[in-house]
Amino acid sequence: MFTSILAATDRVTGRDPVVISAARMASALGASWSIVHVLASASPDNHERVLHFCTGQTVDATARYRSEIRRQLRHAYSDLFAWSTPFEIRIATGIPWKEIDRQASLLAADLIVMGPHAGDRDKRNLLRVRGRIGSTVKGVITRQRCPVLMINQHPCRPKPVFKRLLVGLDFSASCESALGFAGDLGRFYQAHIDLFHMLPIPPYPKYTRDDYDADRDSALDKMALFGRPYLDGVSHSFHCWGGAIPYQELCKCAAKCQTDAIVIGSHTKENQGKWYAGSTVEKMGLRTTSPVFVLTHSSTLPRWGKSRPLTQQPVSARDHTIHVFGKNLADSVP
Repeated sequence: MFTSILAATDRVTGRDPVVISAARMASALGASWSIVHVLASASPDNHERVLHFCTGQTVDATARYRSEIRRQLRHAYSDLFAWSTPFEIRIATGIPWKEIDRQASLLAADLIVMGPHAGDRDKRNLLRVRGRIGSTVKGVITRQRCPVLMINQHPCRPKPVFKRLLVGLDFSASCESALGFAGDLGRFYQAHIDLFHMLPIPPYPKYTRDDYDADRDSALDKMALFGRPYLDGVSHSFHCWGGAIPYQELCKCAAKCQTDAIVIGSHTKENQGKWYAGSTVEKMGLRTTSPVFVLTHSSTLPRWGKSRPLTQQPVSARDHTIHVFGKNLADSVP
């Protein structure tokens, strides 16, 4: 499965569920793994001037200061030496998402583990409570070509085994990447895969129950056809019902199915020179306590997968239209 795991943490003191999850996954898989910490810059013009992790004062990112950070991290995770596979700690300066992306390339990472990193935590130091994921994880998701695993509240189990996977389907190209990834993940863990599609309910008075039943039957048929190339030999089931807000219905399905992990595709897009992750990815990363695997690029699956190409036919020949309030909208992700 995964052979090189990167855990990106913004904590120096205290323990981050992200690091613990990466250690547990690497230990279970016999994979190599690394901790990457990007120092908090004190100035956007000089990233070698950083904020001290304890006092908040501006200091230089000298070799001595980096060694101090490394010692703090080794102390925080000293118990990992007893049971985890060997790991290294990398300290970097610069724009966090760029440095994480660069380190992932240097390490040939096939999985990046991160937290939502959005706003402040609540009083119990648990969930991030604001409405959007942070710029760091967003920057990584929208540019990385390997899966990104978001850990929000609890670390993965001591011996992570994903026996129940949930895949959110909207028939987009990125969703196809997520489905292919989930298929191989399901085969590796001998897991059951639940596939969910939210059927948008149009705000039309003339939209009857018969219309809804016909749309639902059509969506279920499309789900089966869409998933057929990736679900061979994997136990799976389809779930489809109406709703208005995708992430809320996906959360309901996760609770109903007692999901161990969620797999979704990110609708990465560019708007006026800035890149954005899809809204469902942002909301799921913050609202659910289950680990969330996010895939973006259509080239993701061939990079890490050993068993099959992304699709058995050209992407242009696949039906990637998204049904929204009675209209078919073509997904723009190549």
